[in-house]
Amino acid sequence: MNTKILKCFQAVYEEKSLGKAARRLYITPQGLSKNIRQLEEELGASLFFRTAQGMEPTEGGRFLYEKSERVIQEMEEIEHELRQLEQRKERLRIGCANGVLNLLPLSVILAFGKEHPGLRLEWREYPNHQVKEKLLSSEIEYGFIVGDWKEEKVETRRITGCRLCLMAYKGHPLYGKEKVCLAELEGEPLLLMNESFRLYHDFTACCALKGIAPNIVAKTADGAGLYRLCSQKVGLAVAPEFFCEEFQMEGMKLLPFEEGLKWEVYGASRRETMEYENIRMFAAYLRKKLPR
Repeated sequence: MNTKILKCFQAVYEEKSLGKAARRLYITPQGLSKNIRQLEEELGASLFFRTAQGMEPTEGGRFLYEKSERVIQEMEEIEHELRQLEQRKERLRIGCANGVLNLLPLSVILAFGKEHPGLRLEWREYPNHQVKEKLLSSEIEYGFIVGDWKEEKVETRRITGCRLCLMAYKGHPLYGKEKVCLAELEGEPLLLMNESFRLYHDFTACCALKGIAPNIVAKTADGAGLYRLCSQKVGLAVAPEFFCEEFQMEGMKLLPFEEGLKWEVYGASRRETMEYENIRMFAAYLRKKLPR
């Protein structure tokens, strides 16, 4: 059994049609039918029977479908881990959560690659949750994430951080203040990064602890959109302090929160791979270049 054949089975189960499933998988119905027969022979069980309405799953088919996603995930993780093990001295794949490179200079990562020319260094940005998923599934060896991560399979270390601030536009009553507290935002139109970002969840959780229901009037997927909406006086924006270096702040102001809210970057690696040479060298390099 392999993941390709299991995915073929899932498609037929969901589409209830060999033709529709074949089009979805970009293969021929004949090839798909052969894969299903091969799976049935391997398992010694009938998975479908034909009806006027299409392919209907047997009891065994329903049972396999319930288990198939977990089986595929585990098999893919095994494949990734074996590949990672084989290439542990040759390659280092790094995932960076969106926004991290505003505080963590990319030059620091690239300099490590120059110091180790025999190591193939790969890096890419992802949403914060995807960095975590790819680390756990062994698709990357090291991740830079926003916020600490309490996961038993993972070791984390704080790398850098900044204050989380309120961006106010000139003319707003809060613009003249040096700091702001969460209670002052009650009823204020607020602008936030969307749910794909750790900032959204951290901020709304802090509000909930204070008994405040934030009046979020707009959510965006990039910092430029957040800045633009605030400059247009749509509302006040919640943003990391590094925004003052990214955008023209004339007529705009970043106010730290009295509650000491922070936006922090953590490095993360799986505990069971921490002693792999490439990961160990990179972690030691980070401790040297970016001490806490």
